[in-house]
Amino acid sequence: MPNIAQVNLVVSDINHSRSFYELLGVSFLGRDRTGNGAPEAWVSQNIGITMVLHSTAFAAWWDPSSPQPARGSTQVDLEFDSREEVDAILGRLQEQRSTVVTPAREMPWGQRFTVVADQDGNRVGLKAPRSSS
Repeated sequence: MPNIAQVNLVVSDINHSRSFYELLGVSFLGRDRTGNGAPEAWVSQNIGITMVLHSTAFAAWWDPSSPQPARGSTQVDLEFDSREEVDAILGRLQEQRSTVVTPAREMPWGQRFTVVADQDGNRVGLKAPRSSS
C-alpha cells in the first residue's frame, strides 16, 4: 500500500511563501536539484506530513510536461515500497489509457519517480526507492 509521501505546492515566490507558512509555525529545510545550490524548494520539517514549496522553475524541471505546473498547482506524491511496484502500477494505468504526465525515471534525490493524472487532471507523483526494499 502506498503512503502519502508529500504534498507539493507550486508557488510564484518560494521565499515569500516560506515566510507565510513560517508565520503558521512551519519550519523548512531548503532543497535544490544538485544538493549544494540556492534553494529551489522548501521542505517542511515539523507538520506530520511533508509539504514542499516548489518554485515554478523547479517544478518545470521535475515535471517537464505541457502545460507546465503553474503557481497554485498542487500535487500529492504517493510513496511505494519498490520501483517494481511503481512500474507495475504505471503499466496498469497505461493499459487503461490513463494519462502519464512524465515517464518513470531515476531522480537525483534517490528515487524512481513518475507523474500521472486522474480523469480531472489532478497530478499524482508515484515514487519509490531506486533499488527494491
